[in-house]
Amino acid sequence: MDLSRFIEDLASSKPVPGGGAAAAVAAALGAALVEMVCGLEPKHPAIGSKSMELRMRLLELADEDCRAYEEVMAAYKRKLGIQEALKRATEVPLETMKVALEVEELAKQLVEKGNKNAVSDARSAVFLAQAGQKAARENVEINLKSIKDEEWKRRLIRNNGLE
Repeated sequence: MDLSRFIEDLASSKPVPGGGAAAAVAAALGAALVEMVCGLEPKHPAIGSKSMELRMRLLELADEDCRAYEEVMAAYKRKLGIQEALKRATEVPLETMKVALEVEELAKQLVEKGNKNAVSDARSAVFLAQAGQKAARENVEINLKSIKDEEWKRRLIRNNGLE
């Protein structure tokens, strides 16, 4: 993903990328900062390794979010499979929320026990991860309003602590 192109596309009137992809990218930036802080001293290799894994997953989720929304738009055009496409478009930002929470937890560890010269970077990672979570949750909540399967919605909300 080319960052300049992503931002240009985000700023355009195109339907994708949108808020879900932006949420994943924000959290990926947080994960990248966690990696950077870990790279400054070799005391936290497990955190650095995990944050790299999370960063890569978040970038995948940004792409998945775009595909999921494109599927929703295509389903509306065909008037087929709309509800299933909406469910998928809800599951992707939900996963983004979970992965962003993991990034936040790693970043908080570094705020406490990481390189003191990079504490502002670790705190910035916390804030970016939180922003990713909040933006992703907004996408989940908006999509849930369009889903008619009340049992599926109740189960998703209950199983993921979205009450």
